[in-house]
Amino acid sequence: MKRPKNSAKNGRAKPTPTKLRVIGGDMRGRPIEYHGEEFTRPMKDNIRENLFNILGRAVRGAICFDMFAGTGALAIESLSRGAISAVAIEQSNRAASYIRKTTESLSIESKVKILVGDAFRWSEQVLIPPADPDDPLIGVPWIVFVCPPYILWEEELGKLNQIINRVLTNAPPGSVLVVEAEKKFDIESLPKGEWDVRVYGNTQLAFIEPAMTCGMRL
Repeated sequence: MKRPKNSAKNGRAKPTPTKLRVIGGDMRGRPIEYHGEEFTRPMKDNIRENLFNILGRAVRGAICFDMFAGTGALAIESLSRGAISAVAIEQSNRAASYIRKTTESLSIESKVKILVGDAFRWSEQVLIPPADPDDPLIGVPWIVFVCPPYILWEEELGKLNQIINRVLTNAPPGSVLVVEAEKKFDIESLPKGEWDVRVYGNTQLAFIEPAMTCGMRL
């Protein structure tokens, strides 16, 4: 007997779009579109809230770089809390289209640059100081989120550390880098620096201010 066309394979229901929400700031409570697919793992609301409570005033007036954007929630939350602009990098076209829908529904599309493709390659282009010495963005602090699929900490640790080192080298004073990994991940595997590590269930967040460790490399 043939399975109906609309039925999911292996008896599993087809994911349907759901909505997350902005936790705080000017857009608090507004929806964030989420396609429901398993390849995107949105950060839990309580962890996202703790993350931004720790960042505090550092977000205001900063440029946000969400290197593995997924739903774009971290970039959008940053804008809600006072970031001046955001760059959201996402490899999946489908996921990127949902980020675009959210930015349009919140009327912040002019503040968010969505880049589709490999975050490792894009990092070489975006995590650099402005080339024009008169660029008004020179010296503007960065908030950089490196929150990849957990498996990448096993498969692409070297490349992830290259992104981190690029931030440590190029970020202006006042910047903050945030890393998300599983609790079992060894933070000692990251580039050396004064990491502030917080654990929430099976998730750990590690914060570092690049200006304090500028130039450190593996």
